[in-house]
Amino acid sequence: MQFTVVINMRNPNALIAMAQVAQNANNPYEAFCEYIKYCVFSNVSSIMTLSEIRTAVGKEFGLYIPHNVLMKCLSYIQDEGVITFDIHQIKRIGSFDTEAFDRDRETYRATESAIIQALMQYASKYSREWTIEHTRELLIKALDRNGLAYDIFLHEGSSTNGAHQPTINECEMAEMLPDDEEIEPDDIATQPLFTDEYFVGKFIEETLAGDTVQKDYLMKICEGLMLCVGTYQLPSTDTNGRAPQINGTKFFFDTKLLLRFLGCASEAAVSAAAELVALIQNAGGRIYYYPQTLQEMERAFENAAKSLSYGYPPADDEMRLYAIRIQNNPAIITAKKASLTSELANANIHLAPHETFTDNERIRFGFDQGDLQQYMRSNLPWDPHVIDNDALAIWETHMRRQGNYSEYCGTGAQLPVFVTTNSRLIGIALKFREDRSGTTALYGWKQNRLPVITDIRLTCRLWSPADHGERMSLLYLTANAVAAKRPTKRYLSSIREFAIQLGKQAPEYSEICLPAYFDDVVTDTILKHTMGEEERLDINSFATSIAELSEWKAKEQEEITNQVIAERDGVSDELKNQTQSIIDGAVENGRKLLGWRKPALWLIVKWPVTVTVIFSAITAGISLIIGNWHPMWAIALPTVLKIIETCSASNFVGKPLAKWLLPKIDESISKSISKELRKAERPHEDTIIRQIKEQTELWVECKKISES
Repeated sequence: MQFTVVINMRNPNALIAMAQVAQNANNPYEAFCEYIKYCVFSNVSSIMTLSEIRTAVGKEFGLYIPHNVLMKCLSYIQDEGVITFDIHQIKRIGSFDTEAFDRDRETYRATESAIIQALMQYASKYSREWTIEHTRELLIKALDRNGLAYDIFLHEGSSTNGAHQPTINECEMAEMLPDDEEIEPDDIATQPLFTDEYFVGKFIEETLAGDTVQKDYLMKICEGLMLCVGTYQLPSTDTNGRAPQINGTKFFFDTKLLLRFLGCASEAAVSAAAELVALIQNAGGRIYYYPQTLQEMERAFENAAKSLSYGYPPADDEMRLYAIRIQNNPAIITAKKASLTSELANANIHLAPHETFTDNERIRFGFDQGDLQQYMRSNLPWDPHVIDNDALAIWETHMRRQGNYSEYCGTGAQLPVFVTTNSRLIGIALKFREDRSGTTALYGWKQNRLPVITDIRLTCRLWSPADHGERMSLLYLTANAVAAKRPTKRYLSSIREFAIQLGKQAPEYSEICLPAYFDDVVTDTILKHTMGEEERLDINSFATSIAELSEWKAKEQEEITNQVIAERDGVSDELKNQTQSIIDGAVENGRKLLGWRKPALWLIVKWPVTVTVIFSAITAGISLIIGNWHPMWAIALPTVLKIIETCSASNFVGKPLAKWLLPKIDESISKSISKELRKAERPHEDTIIRQIKEQTELWVECKKISES
């Protein structure tokens, strides 16, 4: 029996170990090497067997290191000159500072203890008195809600053949995996209004909203967990830490994963689905979905729209969160259903028709699909239609692989895989294989060799910590926190009843859509007034909460309005400044284009000087001809004309000259400037031309003469 990811999260050092792995994100093997060295140098004897090393690492850190990973780590350590080893034993020859390692570990342990104490104090505010052990269990459940770390621990000793044996087998482990479709008690009255997990989710959300050591530690745990999964689940043939080759591989997504990609879930879950799609497509993988998956998606939209039209929130919690974002409008959901295939196609996610298999293929590779369906119905408390669709997807994906389970997916054979959000499908597939051990077609099914994989495990195999580390761990944590805050049916039923009563007692609330009361903001307000005490939730506390929320909403809306006005005014001022800057620059450049037009303007203003120059030239010519120079002739006429003009105040020379010449100069200036204007300056052409003229003194003087 081959094991892959084996992490005992209840081990007191497990969370710390995950955080330490994250410190070596670029090469998680370095963290594993540190664990091995610590165990080697902490051992009484200087010589240990491979089996003893595995046991020691498991006992100390809660990790089971697969054989190929262990051998690679031992090679690294030997190259450092710290140990020597062969297939029989490991001998220490160098040194390792175990005390320094313990000091680092204690720093993490102090942070972990602080988080647990903070969570306990947070819970006590809501009348939850938890023990340290219970608090830690709840925290672990929230951190590993997707079942990444299977809770398997190995015996400290060895079997008769010297190999490690698990305390439970894979099938028993499968039953321990979290159920994505948690079933609540049929009797609503027995349910709590708020589960313990709800408060853990709120605590994590609030922790992630800050910038604290606790936030950093939680993110490191999740990143380390994802690194361990990705490292452990690399193809057995690849010991170089490379991601599996998936170019051309077909990935068949399940309903929930596609709905998340379409936006019908919490924002974190939606982002995580988008990340996975990008990882697959960037690596050359192809994404498809089966016809039954399409039918399931359509049914999910239909049910959600129907629930909203009757005043109920969608039964599916993720769809409920989506409905809140779209103001509980069933028309939007109906439109979403109508466009889902085209929306997926635009994202290069396509419908894959059922494949036809020959009789020979069915005999060689097939097994009884109906048997799998009945088996799943007997072992899973889900909707039979959902079970049948999943069974068909697993069976068809198996047939497409034609019995090839040399790897989980991808590689040169382009082995397809069904991708699901439900970790229980992994467990049920293993359990089915164990119970049908005589079925030849199932011999290839192992923990890391199945026709189905969870979305989070696939993400762990494909992601690059260097590119996605912090973002992925934050998405993972946030999505888990939101999932933990799943409301109970009792809470939803109680709130609906109170909302109906409030609508009857206070007409101003009667127009509110009932599903609007299931917003997390409403829940937070109710929780503040009841402090989590169930007996305090009645119509009065509900009405007080809604009234307070309404006032807060009104105040918030006023603040938003004022902010919008201020931002609008600020934007307006900024636009004005930008516009003026554009105009100023264009004016500065435009004034340089006046060229010959400046002398023309000068001629209008200084015409006596011009006339004097002209007459001087004429006089000089005549004098040369007749041999008699009289300079007075050069200035006599213009002087006389100017005296007459000044005395009469008629400007009878300058004004006609200005009226004749100025329009021609004006047209020439406008054309020249307009031709040189850039795209951003063209809307302000008239203003630019006007300011250029107004800032040219000669033009202003000419204008005055023309208008005198």
